[in-house]
Amino acid sequence: MNAVSLQIDEQNLSIACNAHDSHRLTDLAALLNTRLAAYPCEMEMSERLALAALSLLDETQTRAAALVRARGEIDRLTDLLLEARVNAAPLAVDEDRGRVAALRVG
Repeated sequence: MNAVSLQIDEQNLSIACNAHDSHRLTDLAALLNTRLAAYPCEMEMSERLALAALSLLDETQTRAAALVRARGEIDRLTDLLLEARVNAAPLAVDEDRGRVAALRVG
């Protein structure tokens, strides 16, 4: 187990993590700092962190709801496509289609 040192809102944190997670945690800390910078510096850090957390949760729930709606629409369109295929008239198959008549024997 490794540890990664992060700076969030000018506070240093050391977080235990797997070696392959350290870059991701560093990137996430940078994104959080960008989010925190949107709030006035006069606010307490706990208030800024709470607002950042609430806004991230709101975005997450909004995107999750959009994914549910998209999956429903995909299912609806898939059902329509399958129904259309079932109800479609069978295709006439021409066995000679694509063959060169001059090359046939007989």
